[in-house]
Amino acid sequence: MTENRFIPTKVWLIGAGLGLALMADQGFAEQREGRFTLVLDGAAVADGQTGLVWEQEPDREHDVWSRSNERCATKTVGGQSGWRGPTIDELKTLIDLSQHDPALPAGHPFSHINSEIYWTSTPHPTDDIVAWQVSFFSGEPVTDQKSGTRRMWCVMGASRK
Repeated sequence: MTENRFIPTKVWLIGAGLGLALMADQGFAEQREGRFTLVLDGAAVADGQTGLVWEQEPDREHDVWSRSNERCATKTVGGQSGWRGPTIDELKTLIDLSQHDPALPAGHPFSHINSEIYWTSTPHPTDDIVAWQVSFFSGEPVTDQKSGTRRMWCVMGASRK
Protein backbone atom coordinates (compact mmCIF):
# COMPACT_ATOMS: atom_id res chain seq x y z
CA MET A 1 0.00 0.00 0.00
CA THR A 2 1.38 3.39 -0.95
CA GLU A 3 1.66 5.95 1.81
CA ASN A 4 0.09 9.35 1.13
CA ARG A 5 2.60 12.13 1.64
CA PHE A 6 3.16 15.79 0.98
CA ILE A 7 5.15 16.48 -2.19
CA PRO A 8 6.58 20.06 -2.43
CA THR A 9 6.29 20.69 -6.16
CA LYS A 10 4.68 23.10 -8.56
CA VAL A 11 2.46 21.99 -11.41
CA TRP A 12 2.08 24.42 -14.32
CA LEU A 13 -0.72 23.89 -16.78
CA ILE A 14 -1.04 25.98 -19.92
CA GLY A 15 -3.95 25.49 -22.31
CA ALA A 16 -6.35 27.58 -24.34
CA GLY A 17 -4.74 30.77 -23.04
CA LEU A 18 -5.01 29.52 -19.46
CA GLY A 19 -2.07 29.72 -17.10
CA LEU A 20 -2.58 27.93 -13.81
CA ALA A 21 -0.15 27.48 -10.97
CA LEU A 22 -1.12 24.82 -8.51
CA MET A 23 1.09 25.17 -5.49
CA ALA A 24 1.61 21.82 -3.84
CA ASP A 25 3.84 23.42 -1.21
CA GLN A 26 0.76 25.30 0.04
CA GLY A 27 -0.94 22.05 1.04
CA PHE A 28 -2.84 21.39 -2.22
CA ALA A 29 -1.35 18.04 -3.12
CA GLU A 30 -1.35 14.50 -1.89
CA GLN A 31 0.54 11.76 -3.72
CA ARG A 32 -1.44 8.66 -4.61
CA GLU A 33 0.01 5.72 -6.54
CA GLY A 34 2.63 7.94 -8.24
CA ARG A 35 0.51 8.98 -11.22
CA PHE A 36 -2.26 11.06 -9.63
CA THR A 37 -1.97 14.06 -7.29
CA LEU A 38 -4.90 15.68 -5.52
CA VAL A 39 -4.88 19.46 -6.15
CA LEU A 40 -7.14 22.46 -5.52
CA ASP A 41 -7.83 21.36 -1.94
CA GLY A 42 -8.74 17.87 -3.14
CA ALA A 43 -11.39 19.04 -5.62
CA ALA A 44 -9.29 18.02 -8.63
CA VAL A 45 -6.69 15.45 -9.65
CA ALA A 46 -3.52 16.19 -11.63
CA ASP A 47 -2.47 13.32 -13.88
CA GLY A 48 1.32 13.21 -14.01
CA GLN A 49 1.20 10.93 -17.05
CA THR A 50 -0.79 13.29 -19.28
CA GLY A 51 -0.45 16.73 -17.67
CA LEU A 52 -4.26 17.06 -17.45
CA VAL A 53 -6.23 18.06 -14.37
CA TRP A 54 -9.55 16.25 -13.84
CA GLU A 55 -12.45 16.89 -11.52
CA GLN A 56 -11.96 14.60 -8.54
CA GLU A 57 -15.64 13.74 -8.87
CA PRO A 58 -17.33 13.96 -12.29
CA ASP A 59 -20.43 16.06 -12.75
CA ARG A 60 -23.42 14.12 -11.39
CA GLU A 61 -25.81 15.82 -13.81
CA HIS A 62 -27.05 13.69 -16.71
CA ASP A 63 -27.59 15.98 -19.68
CA VAL A 64 -27.41 16.21 -23.46
CA TRP A 65 -24.04 16.69 -25.13
CA SER A 66 -24.25 20.45 -25.82
CA ARG A 67 -25.39 21.42 -22.32
CA SER A 68 -22.80 19.11 -20.73
CA ASN A 69 -20.01 20.86 -22.65
CA GLU A 70 -21.45 24.28 -21.75
CA ARG A 71 -21.60 23.34 -18.06
CA CYS A 72 -17.90 22.41 -18.07
CA ALA A 73 -17.01 25.74 -19.69
CA THR A 74 -18.85 27.73 -17.01
CA LYS A 75 -18.10 25.76 -13.85
CA THR A 76 -15.68 26.48 -11.03
CA VAL A 77 -14.00 23.56 -9.26
CA GLY A 78 -11.78 24.15 -6.25
CA GLY A 79 -12.01 27.89 -6.92
CA GLN A 80 -10.64 27.42 -10.45
CA SER A 81 -12.44 28.14 -13.72
CA GLY A 82 -11.26 27.22 -17.21
CA TRP A 83 -12.71 23.69 -17.36
CA ARG A 84 -13.88 21.99 -20.56
CA GLY A 85 -15.20 18.69 -21.84
CA PRO A 86 -12.43 16.17 -22.56
CA THR A 87 -11.67 14.88 -26.03
CA ILE A 88 -12.12 11.16 -26.70
CA ASP A 89 -8.35 10.70 -26.62
CA GLU A 90 -8.06 12.51 -23.28
CA LEU A 91 -10.83 10.56 -21.59
CA LYS A 92 -9.39 7.26 -22.84
CA THR A 93 -6.13 8.04 -20.97
CA LEU A 94 -7.94 7.30 -17.70
CA ILE A 95 -8.95 3.81 -18.83
CA ASP A 96 -7.21 0.69 -17.56
CA LEU A 97 -8.51 -2.19 -19.68
CA SER A 98 -7.36 -4.72 -17.06
CA GLN A 99 -9.97 -3.23 -14.69
CA HIS A 100 -13.75 -3.31 -14.95
CA ASP A 101 -16.61 -1.63 -13.15
CA PRO A 102 -14.97 0.94 -13.17
CA ALA A 103 -12.22 0.56 -15.76
CA LEU A 104 -9.82 2.90 -13.92
CA PRO A 105 -6.28 2.25 -12.69
CA ALA A 106 -6.09 0.53 -9.30
CA GLY A 107 -5.57 3.04 -6.49
CA HIS A 108 -7.07 5.97 -8.44
CA PRO A 109 -8.14 8.93 -6.23
CA PHE A 110 -11.47 9.65 -7.95
CA SER A 111 -14.83 9.32 -6.22
CA HIS A 112 -18.39 8.65 -7.34
CA ILE A 113 -17.25 7.06 -10.58
CA ASN A 114 -20.25 5.06 -11.54
CA SER A 115 -19.68 2.51 -14.25
CA GLU A 116 -21.56 4.69 -16.66
CA ILE A 117 -20.90 6.09 -20.09
CA TYR A 118 -19.40 9.60 -20.02
CA TRP A 119 -19.57 12.22 -22.76
CA THR A 120 -16.49 13.54 -24.52
CA SER A 121 -16.33 16.85 -26.39
CA THR A 122 -15.47 14.97 -29.59
CA PRO A 123 -18.25 14.95 -32.18
CA HIS A 124 -18.46 12.16 -34.73
CA PRO A 125 -16.48 13.24 -37.81
CA THR A 126 -19.22 12.50 -40.34
CA ASP A 127 -22.51 12.46 -38.41
CA ASP A 128 -23.59 15.79 -36.86
CA ILE A 129 -26.04 14.22 -34.42
CA VAL A 130 -23.51 11.80 -32.85
CA ALA A 131 -20.63 12.26 -30.36
CA TRP A 132 -18.01 9.99 -28.77
CA GLN A 133 -18.41 8.64 -25.26
CA VAL A 134 -16.44 6.25 -23.02
CA SER A 135 -17.91 3.41 -20.97
CA PHE A 136 -16.31 3.21 -17.53
CA PHE A 137 -17.78 -0.25 -17.06
CA SER A 138 -15.80 -1.82 -19.91
CA GLY A 139 -13.39 0.96 -20.90
CA GLU A 140 -14.66 0.94 -24.48
CA PRO A 141 -15.26 4.09 -26.54
CA VAL A 142 -18.75 4.25 -28.07
CA THR A 143 -20.85 6.72 -30.02
CA ASP A 144 -24.43 7.78 -29.47
CA GLN A 145 -26.77 10.60 -30.39
CA LYS A 146 -26.01 13.96 -28.78
CA SER A 147 -29.63 14.15 -27.64
CA GLY A 148 -29.06 11.30 -25.16
CA THR A 149 -28.25 12.13 -21.55
CA ARG A 150 -24.91 11.23 -19.98
CA ARG A 151 -22.52 12.59 -17.37
CA MET A 152 -19.50 14.72 -18.30
CA TRP A 153 -16.11 14.55 -16.58
CA CYS A 154 -14.58 18.02 -16.95
CA VAL A 155 -10.87 18.55 -17.48
CA MET A 156 -8.42 21.41 -17.77
CA GLY A 157 -5.00 21.84 -19.29
CA ALA A 158 -3.40 20.59 -22.45
CA SER A 159 -2.37 16.99 -23.04
CA ARG A 160 1.30 16.24 -23.43
CA LYS A 161 1.84 14.56 -26.78
